Amino acid sequence: MYTWKIKIDKNKLLDVKVDASFSDTFNKEELKQIQKFYDNKGKKINFEAKVKIDDICCKNRTKLIASWQSDSQNSEKALGFIMFNPSFANPKSSDDTARNAIKFANKEGYNKIIVLNLFPIRISGVDFVCKYYTKEYLKNYKCEINFDDLPKDVVLCWGKLPKNIPYIDSIIEKLCSELLKTDLKNKRLNKTLYQITDENFQRHLSSPSVNSIGGIEQLKLTKIQSIYKFNK
Repeated sequence: MYTWKIKIDKNKLLDVKVDASFSDTFNKEELKQIQKFYDNKGKKINFEAKVKIDDICCKNRTKLIASWQSDSQNSEKALGFIMFNPSFANPKSSDDTARNAIKFANKEGYNKIIVLNLFPIRISGVDFVCKYYTKEYLKNYKCEINFDDLPKDVVLCWGKLPKNIPYIDSIIEKLCSELLKTDLKNKRLNKTLYQITDENFQRHLSSPSVNSIGGIEQLKLTKIQSIYKFNK
């Protein structure tokens, strides 16, 4: 477990304890293929260096957990996030979105976040994820999220997705059906689903998205009334 120093405001730093789980590794051909994706888009990024942790090119991040001492909470209060896919945050190194998720959860009175993803592959950008997964894979998508990892409160937090992702409506429907179902045998109880900001727009927590409305303080949790409305 590692510690991130997260700046909440000018006078306050949070000591955040971070852990994560990973599976599988990128092979040389995959690293080369994905590097070409970035090069063709003019993205100046060394993909292999970004995904390497202790000399291992970790392919999938299955879970990221961050916790901290909160002024408003004496006991643990966790907020779950389901995002589209991980980028490059790992216990040794934070990223934009993870830092913003911590700041937002802290503002809302939580002191722990658990971040899972629709797709676990560590590629930065929806376009690159869609190029990596085949249409056949998306058609037969099987949710890899371990629902037992999620707390009661869960934020669906992937922002507005491009319309050209094959079968994305079906993928979201399967996910939400699982989250909202009561299954006492498997301890999968109804989750309370949220999005960030208002009923008409589900916001991602990248800094450009957050800063466009004036920062973390302007964001709020909104209960989802319709599982499809936020993606229209």
